[in-house]
Amino acid sequence: MDINAKQLEALDFNYLNQAETFQYSTDQLARAKSSTAIMDKLSVEVGDWEAATQAFDAAYRKATTTGQTKVVETLDSERDTIYAGFTGTVSNALKSPIATQQQAAQQLQEPIKRYAISTSAEYQEQTMRTEQLCTDLLANYAAPLADLGLTAWVEALQAKNCEFQEAMTQRTNEQAGYVKSELTNLRQQIIVAYRIFAKLMNVVLIYEGDSAYSAVIDQMNAEVRHYKQIAARKGASSSTSGTSGGTASAGTSPSTGGNAASDGANSTGDNGGQTGDNGGSSLPDDLGNDIPSGGSSSGADSGSTGANGGSGLPSDLGNG
Repeated sequence: MDINAKQLEALDFNYLNQAETFQYSTDQLARAKSSTAIMDKLSVEVGDWEAATQAFDAAYRKATTTGQTKVVETLDSERDTIYAGFTGTVSNALKSPIATQQQAAQQLQEPIKRYAISTSAEYQEQTMRTEQLCTDLLANYAAPLADLGLTAWVEALQAKNCEFQEAMTQRTNEQAGYVKSELTNLRQQIIVAYRIFAKLMNVVLIYEGDSAYSAVIDQMNAEVRHYKQIAARKGASSSTSGTSGGTASAGTSPSTGGNAASDGANSTGDNGGQTGDNGGSSLPDDLGNDIPSGGSSSGADSGSTGANGGSGLPSDLGNG
């Protein structure tokens, strides 16, 4: 037995969001699987850890993308092209030497300015304003549209807008099967599986010595320290070890009734995220930061959160 053998350092996950937890797990898994010595001893634990990570990855992909996403993006681009062509033609007609075309363009400029459609606006807003513009133009501006030969353009824009809305509805329906907080639960499973692996890894290091594991443990500990720095930058340095009643920093993990890293039961919180598709589609609430549910360790074995956002080095790896 070598009580001075290297140990896999503890990591407090409270200040890591879901994406960071997943990336940490993926990178550390690769290191563990690359070590023949580790796989000879802990292949079952590594397998359980990998399965939890893969389950999270599959759920995350399901929550953030669907088969309709590409369709929606394509239809939005086509709609923008038609709108740009229509408004560009009206703008050019303002310079026309033909009086009737100038007058028609001036009349059409009024509803175009009134609805002020932005192709970078949220999907819902752009869709609503486009429908309003097309309806108004076809009902009240038939003559100037005909003078500029733009009636078919407006009809095409309206049809493409309807097609886009149908695609959005279908995408929403595809995401209906997503269960709120599914990712939070799967993230917690990653953490549990990792902690079991780390706990047993440290037992192996003590009883066998670290000679066969030294290189990979050094690499894994370097990764732990990197993520401790990430946690510290996000506000872990404001946590008070061993106390409750504190408040997590804004933009980091929310907590209820106590410090985000306090002893006792950790709270579960979710900050909602949004997609980047013109900001128009809400993602599931728990794509943002969260705190793993379940009680943290207590008593002599419990680790306290320090200024670097990591736990102390308890036998069960702290609140991880």
